[in-house]
Amino acid sequence: MSTTRRQAAVLLCAAVLATAAHASPMFTESSFSQLRFLEGKWQGVGPDGKAFFDEYVLAEPRLLRSIRHADAGFNKATDSSTVALQDGEVISTWGPFTWRATSISASKACFEPINAPSAFCWEQVAPDAVSVTQRWTGADGKEASFVIRLTRLKP
Repeated sequence: MSTTRRQAAVLLCAAVLATAAHASPMFTESSFSQLRFLEGKWQGVGPDGKAFFDEYVLAEPRLLRSIRHADAGFNKATDSSTVALQDGEVISTWGPFTWRATSISASKACFEPINAPSAFCWEQVAPDAVSVTQRWTGADGKEASFVIRLTRLKP
C-alpha cells in the first residue's frame, strides 16, 4: 500500500472513531420507559421563591408530557413541554429550546443543550422526591448550577 493510501486510510479511521465518540447514545422504548419515575403530580419552588406545580404524563410509549399548572388544583395548564423518543434519540422540547438526552436510567435522566442556555438532570432522590439540577456557564465564564427539589403530591 502506498504512503498516500495508508495516510488516507488512517485519516478515514480517525474520522470514523471521532464521529463514533461524539455520537449520541441510542435509546429504545425500553430505556425511554425508565422515565416513569417522573410520572405524577409534583410541587416545587422556583429560583424566584414561588411554588409551581408540574404534572408528568407518559402520553404514549415514546412521549412524556410535562404540564405546568397555575395551582395545586391542576385544573389550569399554564405551560408545557415534551420529551420524545425518535430514531434512537430522546429530545426534550420546551418552546424554542431543545435538549438531547445523554443518559437515562431508572432514577436519573440527563440532557445537554441542542438549542438551549443550560443542561439539566432529573434525579429521583427518594420515592416521592426528585431533584432537578440545571447547569450553565455564566457571563463570567464560570460554571454555575441550581437545584430544585420536586415533591410528589398524593392523588
